Amino acid sequence: MLVAGLADTGEARQTKALADIVSSGSVTVCADPDNLPFSSANPQTPGYDVEVMRLIAGELRARAEFQWVSTVSARRALANLLDGECDLFPGLPLASGFAAEYPRLGFSGPYYTMRHVIVTRTGAGVSGVTDLRGGPTAVEALSDADLFLLGRGYPRRTYRSQEAAFQAMRSGEARAALLWAPMAGWLSKRSDASDLMLVTVSDADLAVDFGIGFLRGDPALKPALDQAIATLKTSGAIAASLGRYGVPRRESRRGREPVIWPVGWTPRERVRALLVAQASGEGRPDPIEGRFLFEGNCEQCHRIDARGGGAVPRLQAYPLGGEGRFVKTVLEGRNERGMPAWGGLITEAQARSIFRYVHALVPHMDFPPDASAGERARQVFNEICATCHGLTGAGTRIAPSLQTFKGTDDEFVDTVLNGRPKSAMAPFRSIVSVEVARKIRDVVRELARID
Repeated sequence: MLVAGLADTGEARQTKALADIVSSGSVTVCADPDNLPFSSANPQTPGYDVEVMRLIAGELRARAEFQWVSTVSARRALANLLDGECDLFPGLPLASGFAAEYPRLGFSGPYYTMRHVIVTRTGAGVSGVTDLRGGPTAVEALSDADLFLLGRGYPRRTYRSQEAAFQAMRSGEARAALLWAPMAGWLSKRSDASDLMLVTVSDADLAVDFGIGFLRGDPALKPALDQAIATLKTSGAIAASLGRYGVPRRESRRGREPVIWPVGWTPRERVRALLVAQASGEGRPDPIEGRFLFEGNCEQCHRIDARGGGAVPRLQAYPLGGEGRFVKTVLEGRNERGMPAWGGLITEAQARSIFRYVHALVPHMDFPPDASAGERARQVFNEICATCHGLTGAGTRIAPSLQTFKGTDDEFVDTVLNGRPKSAMAPFRSIVSVEVARKIRDVVRELARID
């Protein structure tokens, strides 16, 4: 399954309070087993997140035990913390939007700051961001760096990964690459290249603090983590660990404390191609599969309702007859607009599934001129509502059951007409009258009896 919920059918254990950590002498940490330079299950190269968490555990008078989880899916990874499978999760962004999305979590202060660097060859004439105007810069598609350059109108080439962007710069396909600092340092260190330069980027749009997440409940845990981080920063232990993996750092504006430039993981904001590869792509286009593909890979730029914004186009603008053009764009990309080619990662059927889902969000429909309100209601249900809520309205893994809607008929009608803000439920007032909306409610009741 492409997207998993946060709930576990098993009985979740309780995470440890600080007193439990000290008394037991152990703390469980969630980390990715294959995500260098951030973390690894290989004891020879564990990654700096693993090293730092061992240091922090030591400050708490405990040993770190690791629960290895894949961070390809942010939600599935964090389910381990929310369900109590681990006590601490490093590498989480200290951003208000992320905290609001996971209100059950608390966060330590930052133990590093994610920044970006320009990787270029000596003599390429690049000494700062403004020099990137002079030639194409390699970036990971839909990353913060990609959107940063897109917003400034700088020429760029998009690639499916940080490593691919780095290799494009190495081969001369791109003049430079704008990468996360830890990836830039790690890749440069592994390449053994002597002609590379790492140019610092200080723009605030490309910097995010990262800390350690934990379940709220014990007021003593955060101060203890913050004290441990402060001690390790002062001693230089964190900086030394990061340096072993080639992570560049610089002095902060305060002049003393080094600001480290890594990021272990960017939940939701990152696009992971593996999300696409996990979808089956078999059979005819499926709008439910399309929604998973869209939310995993398209939502970051085109927004949850596919309406885009700024330089990002409105996908809802594609008419029903534009399916072929839509599929061509998905598979072949539009590099001049920052749209990467997804061909080879998803199939044509999957691209059509995305189109089917996106078009279900479009408040447009052609009715026979003599159709009654009941006939219109059934057409709306079959062509739009069933796309997410299922053929009988009993709900699917992406949308709730309409059959068990607990509100009044007036509340049902209001939802149909006005939608639900900050969700994929679009308003259909432009094609659905109050009478038709009430008839949709009747259609759902009828299907519930049949079902």
